[in-house]
Amino acid sequence: MRQTSPQGSIPPDYTTEWRGAFGNAEVNALHAECFEHRILVDDWWSQVNHFSLGWVCSRRLEKLVGFVNIAWDGGVHAFVLDTMVSPDFQRQGIAKALIGEAVKRAKDTGCEWLHVDFDPHLRRFYFDACGFRLTDAGLIALT
Repeated sequence: MRQTSPQGSIPPDYTTEWRGAFGNAEVNALHAECFEHRILVDDWWSQVNHFSLGWVCSRRLEKLVGFVNIAWDGGVHAFVLDTMVSPDFQRQGIAKALIGEAVKRAKDTGCEWLHVDFDPHLRRFYFDACGFRLTDAGLIALT
């Protein structure tokens, strides 16, 4: 189910695509850039196709500049994971477009809830720009 959606406030040379095609190398490079670690050789394509409700790719002139993975429980709960925008392309509305597409698609599939965890510096983005609200949650560190 690939579809390209209009971007709203981001420039017209960007595309945002639900379940868009991507190469493992480009997502691994983007993840390393965004989360400041060495480039890994994870098999993102197999993982998201096997476990995720979907994902959103954002490209500018064919270059992957943004990505978000939407996991789910197979029922009514979906989860935002690994929201990434290349530092060179941040503050242009790309992350908001990624999350907006994820919200729309999760809702279209019958999900009733979209969860997100984030670092404190992203609070304004998720609450103010994307419309998430504060909830109680719990976490156990397994490492």
